[in-house]
Amino acid sequence: MSSLINFLNPKLKPSVECEAVCEDGYTADNLIASDREQLERGFMCFAVCKPPVEIVFDLPKAIDMKVIKLWHTSGAFRSTAFEVHSKYDGIWERVANVRDLSKGVDSVTFCYQSDYNSRSSAAATQHQSEKVFFFKTAHKILANTNSVKVVIRATERCPPVLRKIQIWGLPARSLDKGDRELMKTIWSEISDPFGQRDQAHHSVGQRSPSRNIPELREQSTLSLPEEFLDSITWELMIFPTVLPSGKVVDQSTIDKHAVEEGKWGRQPCDPFTGLEYTPQRKAVMNLALKARIEKFLMENSEHFKTVPRSLGSSRMRRRHASQYASSMCQPGQCSFAAGTYSSLSSAYKQQQRKTKSTVTFTATSSTAAFLGQSPASPPAAKRARHSHHSASATVTASSVHQSLAAASTSTTGPSSIDQALQQALQKITRFTQVGSVAGSGTPPRCINCRSSQFGYEIRTCHHLVCRECLVLLSSTQQCVCKVSFRGADVERYHKLP
Repeated sequence: MSSLINFLNPKLKPSVECEAVCEDGYTADNLIASDREQLERGFMCFAVCKPPVEIVFDLPKAIDMKVIKLWHTSGAFRSTAFEVHSKYDGIWERVANVRDLSKGVDSVTFCYQSDYNSRSSAAATQHQSEKVFFFKTAHKILANTNSVKVVIRATERCPPVLRKIQIWGLPARSLDKGDRELMKTIWSEISDPFGQRDQAHHSVGQRSPSRNIPELREQSTLSLPEEFLDSITWELMIFPTVLPSGKVVDQSTIDKHAVEEGKWGRQPCDPFTGLEYTPQRKAVMNLALKARIEKFLMENSEHFKTVPRSLGSSRMRRRHASQYASSMCQPGQCSFAAGTYSSLSSAYKQQQRKTKSTVTFTATSSTAAFLGQSPASPPAAKRARHSHHSASATVTASSVHQSLAAASTSTTGPSSIDQALQQALQKITRFTQVGSVAGSGTPPRCINCRSSQFGYEIRTCHHLVCRECLVLLSSTQQCVCKVSFRGADVERYHKLP
């Protein structure tokens, strides 16, 4: 059976109606709410309300309904009898019912008897869920329906309650192919937003075609460490993953378990505890253990028939690389879709092209000019990636060549290239440095207090001032030289190292 879709997910735009009077905060809208706290609160009628209570769910498109699962308890309150109706040619038809639910039952699952087997029965007993089959005539009704009515017929001396409900199925065959594909695409984005689950078909007798477990030689006596083996299948792990229960299994085991759960309308869960995965309770890949397994295989490669350079197929490696990249990206720092391998690489390439196009001049071009190379084509590996604004950080090429030429022809020049570069850079006019001060040989000082700790320049008169003196001069907006200035005429002065 293909993976089913929960059509009561709020992103699929279902609607719900109930004419019964509800308790404050426990309306029927909670059953399809997008807020998690509101969804867990469920539906509860007012204390004086008596059954029957009808709850009608409308879907925007027709579906082929396969499974209905509902949780009928809320604390000490418990509903004990239900009926399920669906519309056929505009008339409500009953398709299933259940009565006298026992206290040990936590949920009720309505499904077809043809989809039921002994294996699912054992799982239902473990999860304290009762199976109820649709009527034999229900197939023609449920194969193309967009309205479902759940009737609470009886309770255990309490108001009618319904804590949670899910309607699983597939898009109806009567829909256009485009509508069916659109619904499947939306559901795949809801259930697997980061592409963590490979939709691969598993052949009979194989766990996963992408595992490629290294096989021991016939004459080998090497024993595999127990920590490298899957806790369920007892096979060598390729992608060891830590479950919320603390057990370590291979990722393929989790995928296979999720596929089996999806066949019966259940969300992926921990195989050991049966608890559904949440953002706080989820499986996490153990990268350190995977590295130890690879190291063990390389050190003992003579005991194996073949040992790959990296465990797992290329698809599996890309998938887990995207998971690791999405965990490293912090909110607000990644403009691409976190967790997508292709978007990571494309965004990186786009950023590299943008950086190369915006660089106007690099420090390596100065080095190339000093060494006699052409500054127009510096080595690509040594291009400096600066993103300063051209108005304040662009060095004039003429001053660079003049300074470098003077440094190279000087008879008393320095003994090393580094010293020559420092000497050349000190004579370059850049940022907002005043040419007269730089050429006089005297260190520049504040125009008011004559301190060397200056940081600003008044562009109208080209005088340097420190922060304290700038505050005093800003009150009169007049420099010491009696030249007026405004706040926009003051800019930061960057001193050379």
